[in-house]
Amino acid sequence: MQLRVANENDIADLVEMGQQLITEAPNYSERPFNAEALKQNLQSVLDSTGTIFIVVSGSCVVGGIVCLTTKDWFNDDLIAFEQVLYVKPEYRVTRAPLMLIDAFVEWAKSMNADRIQCGTTTGIQTKGCLRLYKKFGFREHGVVLDMGLKND
Repeated sequence: MQLRVANENDIADLVEMGQQLITEAPNYSERPFNAEALKQNLQSVLDSTGTIFIVVSGSCVVGGIVCLTTKDWFNDDLIAFEQVLYVKPEYRVTRAPLMLIDAFVEWAKSMNADRIQCGTTTGIQTKGCLRLYKKFGFREHGVVLDMGLKND
């Protein structure tokens, strides 16, 4: 397995993996999936100061993390955050998740971020995901709540 920065040629594989995530995630599976919107979002990340790291096994993309920065809402601190982290189920017990989070942390440092924030909202192996982040030194703060609205 190899870690590398994604490029435009990887977008189709990332969109396919996004569909897998949505199908698997209890919190997302009832939401509509728009492949074109995801494609545009990924392209926007590649065109900005964000980045996408992927792990490839052979010629297959098996995991990815979308990394972005923003200013903190109450000061000028730079916050690095992951928009989404996903590893195909059969690769979750490999080094792939570790490689992605390590790359995210190193990237945040290279961006001179003051803080790194991450989380999990999918409902996919939440406790395992939290343990993994904590292995890297992240501390748990707060809870995320979610509510769908019907816009007629």
